[in-house]
Amino acid sequence: MIRASLFSLSLITAFAAPAVAEGLTASQTVELAMVSEDENGERQVIYTIADEIAPGSELRYVLSYDNQADVAATDVRLVMPVPTEITLIEGSADQAVATVTYSADNGATFTSRDSLTVLEDGELKPASTEDITHLRWTFAEAIAPGASGKLTYSGILQ
Repeated sequence: MIRASLFSLSLITAFAAPAVAEGLTASQTVELAMVSEDENGERQVIYTIADEIAPGSELRYVLSYDNQADVAATDVRLVMPVPTEITLIEGSADQAVATVTYSADNGATFTSRDSLTVLEDGELKPASTEDITHLRWTFAEAIAPGASGKLTYSGILQ
């Protein structure tokens, strides 16, 4: 078993207009997925705070944000790295409130998942989930004063 705190993410926040987003705070937690099947064979998942984890564990990374300012936060982009020990689960990134883009070059550039490529043997190839190093959520709408929310993605510990 491995202590989950070893795999905590360092949250990187990037605001296009830092003065306007001054009151926006963010924190991250790592949750362990407890997977079972119901009587109909449907997959059921319950998430708990990850304390100890083992290879093969499914984890969910949760970024909670809160606008504590008296003004809306505009042009907000939030970035979370994917630990090297984690393989992103395809399609798991929350896209309900913001557009998700992906990086395979340690956050230097971001693009849509279907456009993400890596250079392999001198040739550009579609990036695999193992190649993804960062996710970025870009909010089209301002985050209102007092508003809060969560962004998530899931992965498997190698």
